[in-house]
Amino acid sequence: MTVGSSSGDSPPLPHRSDTDRLRPTDPSRYLDTLAFTVRGVWTVTLAGVRPFAFWAAVMLPLLYLPLLYGVGTGQDTALFLELVAWHVASIVLGHGHTPFWSR
Repeated sequence: MTVGSSSGDSPPLPHRSDTDRLRPTDPSRYLDTLAFTVRGVWTVTLAGVRPFAFWAAVMLPLLYLPLLYGVGTGQDTALFLELVAWHVASIVLGHGHTPFWSR
């Protein structure tokens, strides 16, 4: 009897085929991770911005009054349209905010 290993002593090595080496990565896994990250960042950002947007939506209509009565010069139309755009954005972003006294 000889010392050493024979082919019957050890299990066979796994055979790697060409398809194992060239297997593409699954892009849906990366897209899921990206979507999860973006959703998390959006949630954290919105949680910080929502109270300010809510109160801006409450207070911005007070600025309509001087513009509607013609206070100012020349660029009132552009200023009014910009104010309306800011007001709509603050309404959309601040929509889900609940003031502390309403909880």
